[in-house]
Amino acid sequence: MHEPLVGDWIRYQLEKRQGSDARFAAWEQVDAIVHDDPEQGWALTLALVEAAPDDEVLANVAAGPLEDLLSRSFDILIGRVEARAQRDPRFCRCLTAVWGLPPALQAQLAKYTSTVEDPL
Repeated sequence: MHEPLVGDWIRYQLEKRQGSDARFAAWEQVDAIVHDDPEQGWALTLALVEAAPDDEVLANVAAGPLEDLLSRSFDILIGRVEARAQRDPRFCRCLTAVWGLPPALQAQLAKYTSTVEDPL
């Protein structure tokens, strides 16, 4: 569903491009989806987590799309976030680099992230 967008977003991250780069459009599109449509944002963010080729890109997913999605839509996604964290070690590890949440939400996720041996 989001394959070309996921690939372009990841290449943008890997190449450490700037806003003037043509692939910046992928960053903007991911940002818009995450902000405007939590359902699509969730699917897209999971695809980014799965496709991230290294820790740096995974941390960028955490600090970008995942953090933004959770900040805006935590109330409707909490069940899915917790279920995913319980069964997906990579997703749980990605959660360790999400910092911009209110303390209560951060504490709620700590029951999963505190068990990660190698946090981002």
